Amino acid sequence: MLKKSMWYTILTIASVGFIVLAIGFYQAIMVTTAVNPQPNPTAEVPQTIPDSTQLPSKNSNLFKVLILGDSVAKGTGDEKGKGFASYLPDYFKNSTSKDIVVENAGIDGLESTGLLEQLQSQNLDKPLADSDFILVSIGGNDVRSILSLNNLAKEDQFKVRQDSYLANLEQSIKAIRKASPNSFVIFIGLYNPYEKVNDVEDIRLLNAWNYDTQQLIEQAGQGIFIPTSDLLKFNLGRYISKDGLHPNSAGYQAISNRISKSVETIIAGASI
Repeated sequence: MLKKSMWYTILTIASVGFIVLAIGFYQAIMVTTAVNPQPNPTAEVPQTIPDSTQLPSKNSNLFKVLILGDSVAKGTGDEKGKGFASYLPDYFKNSTSKDIVVENAGIDGLESTGLLEQLQSQNLDKPLADSDFILVSIGGNDVRSILSLNNLAKEDQFKVRQDSYLANLEQSIKAIRKASPNSFVIFIGLYNPYEKVNDVEDIRLLNAWNYDTQQLIEQAGQGIFIPTSDLLKFNLGRYISKDGLHPNSAGYQAISNRISKSVETIIAGASI
């Protein structure tokens, strides 16, 4: 009788051990085979705000912003002649007691190749090194030339232009980091300024362009992608200038307000 009881005990312990082992094996399988769902590149690009990012203080009474890129960076289309260079300080001043100084190096018609050449010339190394924030708007001129093509040609040319653009942008970010390792990069996403154009293919390509750009900016670190497509597409009559392409004064202010809200904690941290 004792032997029989011992066998029952041994069998029970063995059964429990097998169940525990099976559960552990199942959990290990679930952990190692879990798939992280990827965002749909055809969906609206969400705004992302970096967590616990803080700029090192430059021990100065100045908060410096450098603006790089195309005509949107320059402020073209603003009937008041202001653009980001004038509006950002108005919004940033609520987050810092420092004097805000902006240098605008935006150029009408600039493509990503031109931005890379501008950075590699090292002419901007000093402004880059001195900057707390670097705002970049580029890519609109790279993609605009292919939007008038038929869909088949558009698809082929889009891939070619996007690959070239992403390669240029990656090298541009590296050039910025080399000259200014601790600055924070704010990248302005693309929007569709053409109210009467609602081609599904164009929308898909624009979203894919913005999505891949956002991924590159986030992977580079110390930067944020600011989407503008959602902000402007429902307000083209209010936010697009008479030239039908660039933001007007209200448009630049709306984007500046979004930028400010996205980085206010970073500005405050840099001002301590």
